[in-house]
Amino acid sequence: MTLINEKMIDEKTKREINSCYILGRLADESDPDHLPALGVERKSVTKSNRNDVVVFYLQAVSDEPKLLKNTLEKQQKDCYVSFDDRNYRYLQSIKYYDQTDKVQYLREHLEGKLILFKPKLSVRNDNTGHRYHYNFDIVLVSEDAAENNYYVAVPQVKKGVPAARFERSLVDKSPVQLPEYPSYMEVPEFILCDGQLYFIPEQDILETGNNINLYYARKPHLIKKLPLSELQDFWDHMKCAYRELGFLPDQYAGLLRDKFHHQGKSIVQNEALAAAPKKEEKAKMPETLSESDFISRLKFFAEDEELIYQEEEALVNFHTALKTGNMAVLGGMSGTGKTQLALLYAKALGLKKDENLLIVPISPAYTEPSDILGYHNHQMGLYMESETGLVSFLERASRNKNELHMVLFDEMNLGQVEHYFSPFVSLLEMPKDQRELQLFSKDAICHNKNQSRVIPIQDNVLFVGTANFDETTKDFSNRMLDRMNVIFLEKLGFGASLEKETETKDFDRQTKVNRKIYREDWLSKPASLEEHEISLLDRLHELMREYDSQAGVSFRIAKGIGMYLSNIPEVSEGNPFVTRQTGLDYQIKQRILTKIRGHREQIQELVGTYELDSNKYQPGLIARLLMEEGDGEEEFKSSINFLKQKAKEITRNGYAL
Repeated sequence: MTLINEKMIDEKTKREINSCYILGRLADESDPDHLPALGVERKSVTKSNRNDVVVFYLQAVSDEPKLLKNTLEKQQKDCYVSFDDRNYRYLQSIKYYDQTDKVQYLREHLEGKLILFKPKLSVRNDNTGHRYHYNFDIVLVSEDAAENNYYVAVPQVKKGVPAARFERSLVDKSPVQLPEYPSYMEVPEFILCDGQLYFIPEQDILETGNNINLYYARKPHLIKKLPLSELQDFWDHMKCAYRELGFLPDQYAGLLRDKFHHQGKSIVQNEALAAAPKKEEKAKMPETLSESDFISRLKFFAEDEELIYQEEEALVNFHTALKTGNMAVLGGMSGTGKTQLALLYAKALGLKKDENLLIVPISPAYTEPSDILGYHNHQMGLYMESETGLVSFLERASRNKNELHMVLFDEMNLGQVEHYFSPFVSLLEMPKDQRELQLFSKDAICHNKNQSRVIPIQDNVLFVGTANFDETTKDFSNRMLDRMNVIFLEKLGFGASLEKETETKDFDRQTKVNRKIYREDWLSKPASLEEHEISLLDRLHELMREYDSQAGVSFRIAKGIGMYLSNIPEVSEGNPFVTRQTGLDYQIKQRILTKIRGHREQIQELVGTYELDSNKYQPGLIARLLMEEGDGEEEFKSSINFLKQKAKEITRNGYAL
């Protein structure tokens, strides 16, 4: 056995080599001279020539750590050595220590099997002049009926990472993590991610990073992919699958190489299609889609999915809120189509999931910004992005300023929004040229390639949340309500739904369904409020301040309402979808009345009372003010109905959320 080389390896490197995985078999006994002379016989399993210990040898049938070959000059035929007192955990699991003839039992258990193991370097104490033994720890043992001579490792990207995000990281030359495949191994030829198999035809296409499990693409245009649905027997050939790692027989890997050469698709193709159009291409595009056509498109998509929404209070209201504020929350009872409406809006904009639409399901465990963004690891000098992929998404959006992007926070208030969303709370209120999301300080050391310290948050990014309001969720604070519209979707009566389903779908599909929306299509107009509107907001503020010093109408809310009213879309020139008065009604409900919550003693006088037996509402101070301003209930119908619902909650529960 050749264990040559005088070079010493530091302890850190030894530990990292010990984290590699190798596939092996019992050593070949046909040439006994290659077996170490550590046993009483030159066999793959034999009694040691010291004490009563059994020694056994493995030979690798897959790639080994580069350092073993390049620095220690290990040959593939050189054996890995272990003793039965050094693989206690595995041998105990197969009841090895209960056996009388341990040598025969271990031989029968391992013969003809594939053995997944981790290499362990140990310093030799003999006088051979060689520095290291190649020891090993068994991980698992698997049948190998085919008895192939060589196997190719297939690592898997960290679970939960979608294929689109993985590909973007490769194209952007950002780090990708292969949890069970340290960079001490040869560059992988195949990588598995989210139902796609990727082929790396040349080693220099990928390079290793500073961290042991990080890789970067140097030539992403050469990487090809195929869906596993086109590789029906892929899993049948996979051997010794363990965590995010498996092995393919080299024969099958050869067939895969041929298939990729003829049928594989470059990962750069999709990125090229998604990129902003060139000037000459853009010139051929249809004229800018009007907001009226866009609303018609949104309505068409909803009807096509057999989803029924109120055109004014749901579709137009939601669009106007996003256009003017970049953030809106869709609330309401379960089953009203909150998430579907957000996705339909993204579809109407021409957005695609994991390209310019990111869906972030919120967990109750989210308690701080790092849960959705990630964090800077000072010890490694790396920014560790959250599994949400939000940082990569925002970086891509900042590079494509004219392209619209949307982030959907689904079930947004399952966690405490003010905690995990805190970096964005004030950011979205700042002037556009000052919105910068800081990921780590300017003095921090970060080795991530192309990782920005700050990300500009442009007005081409829309933030949408969905929220239920019940005992399982968290309340939005006044601080959050100040900064966004909370749009409550109401379930239509079944009769009204049937009427809407019979409406004619008068819609030019060819010219209006496929037209993509760009940021400059609908630039917002400056905020403006009329004198009577300012007066009403002042009176509402005074009423609410008397009952809760933290509630009221802030300058921020007033400005947001002015922006909304100035930007109501028009069906045709001078003919808005909803009147300014109706828009003001929506805004009072969404920006002001959502702050009213608490126990009966706190808010009943503001909200009013409701007699459930007679189904009669007795208006409170706010409803009376609105009725006075609007000469009855009709002009502020949405707001007064909202107050009625609050009054019902107080009557039933003694409080309102």
